[in-house]
Amino acid sequence: MADRIREAAVFCACIALFVGCGKHKPVGAVGPNDEITVLTNTSPDGAVSEKLREIFAYPVEVAGKENAFRLDFVPFSRFRIHRQVKNQIFAVDLSGGDDLARALPGMLSRVAEDKLLRKEPFQLLVRDFWATGQSTMFFVAWSAADLEELVSKNPIPALRKSYEDSVVRGLTKTMFSLGEEKAIAAEVARQYGWSMRLTVGFFAANDPKGQVVKFNAGDPVRLILVHWQDGELPLNAETWNPLLSQTLKKYNDEDFFMPERTRIFPDTFQDRPSLKWEGIWQNDKYVIGGPFRAFACHRDGKSFLLLGI
Repeated sequence: MADRIREAAVFCACIALFVGCGKHKPVGAVGPNDEITVLTNTSPDGAVSEKLREIFAYPVEVAGKENAFRLDFVPFSRFRIHRQVKNQIFAVDLSGGDDLARALPGMLSRVAEDKLLRKEPFQLLVRDFWATGQSTMFFVAWSAADLEELVSKNPIPALRKSYEDSVVRGLTKTMFSLGEEKAIAAEVARQYGWSMRLTVGFFAANDPKGQVVKFNAGDPVRLILVHWQDGELPLNAETWNPLLSQTLKKYNDEDFFMPERTRIFPDTFQDRPSLKWEGIWQNDKYVIGGPFRAFACHRDGKSFLLLGI
């Protein structure tokens, strides 16, 4: 399955840093990256659950339509099994006398004691709560009506983005815990003055004249193309679409992207301004295609195009 979160997360994880390589603690989070365990003491078919599905299980376009996340509603009696999953949501009405309502304040005491004392509805996103690489979102209220309002009142795009950004960061930890391809990164840094963190299994080819480095890996097949130019080009589609098209065609055997199925918008990369593409590529020569993600950004007086397939 090639959902947006997995594609975006893998790409962002691979290009997590231009310079330097850090050490990471062992990763404890487990399970699929596009699945969210939901623990709630409201009805799985009620208003709160339906709103959670609307927010997080929304359809996105890859080669076809798929949901960004799958939501797995589990009873609190199975929490021990799901404690260390990568992605969690708690939606809890603390006025209930059930086991989840009784247990949650103790779980949250170290990160939200002040919020619990005020007894006001609150939303909280916590990373690495029970396991490294984990994203846990809490929706907590003291009545069913307040919980429903809490889940419904936040702007959906902002809520999605905050959770998805956390999931991507968590996946970065998961991926690099399995190993890192440091020799290629060091050679790229020596030749060109920038670098990229890569998981194990990548190899590289370069075109010094074209200022392009191509990183490939298999099982699963992954491709990252990096093109750079001196100076800071404007971060708009008019400037960068021709460069993206040229790079795809020349360095990946006549690939092209489909503007009508591609979203281009201002975004951030490493917390700095960027232009982002989320779309579909094709190749008529081999009759193949699929999702791609790309970023254009500036670093140290240069303009970079980062393309992931």
